[in-house]
Amino acid sequence: MKRQLYIILAFAVFLASCNKMLEVNPVASVSSDISLKDSTGVERAIIGSYSALQYVGTYGRNLAIVSDLAADNLVWTGTTQLYGQIQNKPIPADNGVIDGMWSAAYDGINRVNNILSKLPSIAYKSENGKKGVTGEALFLRALLHYNLSSYFGGVPLRLQPTVDLSNIDIEKSSKTDIYSSAISDLEAAVGLLPNANITGRANVNSAKALLARVYLAHYHESGAASSAQKAIEVATNLISNTTLSLAVNYSSLFVPTVNSSESLFEVVYDVQNFNRLAQYYYSRDLNGRYEVAPSAGLIAAFGANDARFAATIGFDEKNNAYGRKYNDVAGGTDRVYVLRLAELYLIRAEALAYTNGDIAAIQGDINAIRNRAGLLDTEANIYASLKLAIENERRLEFAFEGQRWQDLVRTSRAVEALGIDQNYTLFPIPLSEMQTNKKMKQNLGY
Repeated sequence: MKRQLYIILAFAVFLASCNKMLEVNPVASVSSDISLKDSTGVERAIIGSYSALQYVGTYGRNLAIVSDLAADNLVWTGTTQLYGQIQNKPIPADNGVIDGMWSAAYDGINRVNNILSKLPSIAYKSENGKKGVTGEALFLRALLHYNLSSYFGGVPLRLQPTVDLSNIDIEKSSKTDIYSSAISDLEAAVGLLPNANITGRANVNSAKALLARVYLAHYHESGAASSAQKAIEVATNLISNTTLSLAVNYSSLFVPTVNSSESLFEVVYDVQNFNRLAQYYYSRDLNGRYEVAPSAGLIAAFGANDARFAATIGFDEKNNAYGRKYNDVAGGTDRVYVLRLAELYLIRAEALAYTNGDIAAIQGDINAIRNRAGLLDTEANIYASLKLAIENERRLEFAFEGQRWQDLVRTSRAVEALGIDQNYTLFPIPLSEMQTNKKMKQNLGY
């Protein structure tokens, strides 16, 4: 038994060292595995948990790249073969990018599970403060579980901290169950989180926005009309909130000095806790790596006079197209949006369109997004064309924000739109998980 334990631990160290060669994670963050004995320790731990969102495997790079690259918004133009494998499916199970996405998410989940397991026994200086931290932990756990499921399908649902090898082996939960758990976490978080807006930390509106997103995904996965109705209700609640509004100028969303009234949750960076998104999107003539570039299909999808085009795509002196939502090549301090108010309009429109709701209301939500971009009202007027119009608006509105793959998979459009086998609408379970979790089963086709 001891020999088996040593082998597993040695393998874990080997994987960690391999990942370190591939990833540069933030260094100026507070780890959540510090002693949780009092409210000060808990506050430090929750800040440390947010740092898991800054990892290369999460929003520090790959959650903002992989969705568009696996779909049809980006093409691989660099030297890192791991990205080429994601574009040219099937993705190998030993791909380091997807392994990093998996391990980073579960690292974050374990951090908040550690907090949630110890909070009840901690004497807290403020009951509202304790509730707020609990809500933040639940929000982060729901977000990370949802992200995992949107790529890998059924995954282990981890609701307790992993402190030793006793609970390392765990079976997949279904995609529906993952969404149901995320909904439960978020419904609780809505009642616990504060209204106050602190950039980079979740508040009650963050939880509501994510809840609407997960309700919509749960509807598509389970067929439960009640989930679609709840998505509509939560989206309407946020759209009607007078403290929130769409940015008048789309390009202002990506100006570092502007704090937008549209932002519902974003991951923030500084020179110590940086990302490398601009470096990976910018062309070599602009001092970037140019690992990925906007696809010809995405460029052609923008209509004439669409204000989003100039904010999303640039061209260097050689006429090479590059993504320009992230601009700090040297410092890597660009914000990464996770949730914006614009999504709530399109969530409501999609939920209505797929449940045969009011056509004028669907058109109104689409037009709110189109008009902000300087475009005329949609011409779509039947459910089939409205569904495609919503899909197209999401493609253009959230290009390079990590949503395209999920949109096509959620609505069962990936096979047709991308020309891929149904099996490949899920990513493979990473090889490292297959080798260390005895109860794990690989996804079909891998």
